Amino acid sequence: MKIAVIGATGAVGREMIRILEERRFPVDEIRPLASARSAGRLVAFGGVDHEVRELTPDAARGVDVAFVSAGASISKAYLPEIAAAGTVCIDNSSAFRMQADVPLSVPEVNPEALEGWPHPGIIAVPNCTTITAVLPLGPLHRAAGCTSLVISSYQAVSGAGWKGTRELAEQVEKLGGDIEPLAHPDHDALPDGDVFAKPIAFNVVAKIGEFEPDGFTGEESKIMAESRKILSAPDMRVVATSVRVPVVSGHAVSMLAEFSRPISVDEARELLADAPGVRLIDDPEAGLFPSPLEAAGGDEALVGRIRQAPDRDDALALFSCADNLRKGAALDAIQIAEHLFS
Repeated sequence: MKIAVIGATGAVGREMIRILEERRFPVDEIRPLASARSAGRLVAFGGVDHEVRELTPDAARGVDVAFVSAGASISKAYLPEIAAAGTVCIDNSSAFRMQADVPLSVPEVNPEALEGWPHPGIIAVPNCTTITAVLPLGPLHRAAGCTSLVISSYQAVSGAGWKGTRELAEQVEKLGGDIEPLAHPDHDALPDGDVFAKPIAFNVVAKIGEFEPDGFTGEESKIMAESRKILSAPDMRVVATSVRVPVVSGHAVSMLAEFSRPISVDEARELLADAPGVRLIDDPEAGLFPSPLEAAGGDEALVGRIRQAPDRDDALALFSCADNLRKGAALDAIQIAEHLFS
């Protein structure tokens, strides 16, 4: 197959190229495409260096599949024309996720969204935090019908790209090893940053995306809307709070889910033990529970801390972690292509 990777020099684009090689996706020709400032750089695939070309509709012409991670504005500007020319465009941005005619898919959770494909057009990859949540929530929803979800996310700085990771590293270095002043900080002396709303080193920041008129941020609105679409649950009540934490890789979510019937912790564990894309790590007596560091580099959501809500037999609390660059973005896109063309 002829494929293009649009945004090939970014964090997710590079991860896509690595995964395509790891999983031996049937690639006859690869075209790494990016912005004009990245044109001419080299990326390796199959033991060969490939020159990055500037993204234009002509540069993608004749490609069977385009894996896209270049931001919503680029996707909106280029993908309709590229798709109209005959390419399946699998897009990691938020540009088309909520369009009714665009599938939004996590193949382990809602493969039915891909029925009737492949054909030229656009398929959307969900937000990385949404993926972390719906991988364990999907099998529980199918079994018991989730009616309400309260979700809090703890999101790694790499979700903001290389700039976010670099900002954390620079602030940690600036603060040095002496953390005692942080107990009574001189706020004017704390390191400023360009990426996050507040200092991220030794801090958490309850703002991802811009604040909207209803008080939620753009990230929170994505999680709420996308969860409903993926689970085909338009009436499900969802409230999200998104928090940036000083972790390099791996998003985590804490969820309180209510269901249409009673569901026990034991039933939930049985369902999740057999769920694709999920690894159950839930043995409190042995001290086993998920963390983002354990999820980093992996292909599954790690799920644990499953508890019955107090005085409720129809509500569960649980905790899920996944690699935001890998399963939360690049891998999901490639799994969509595998589902379409296998």
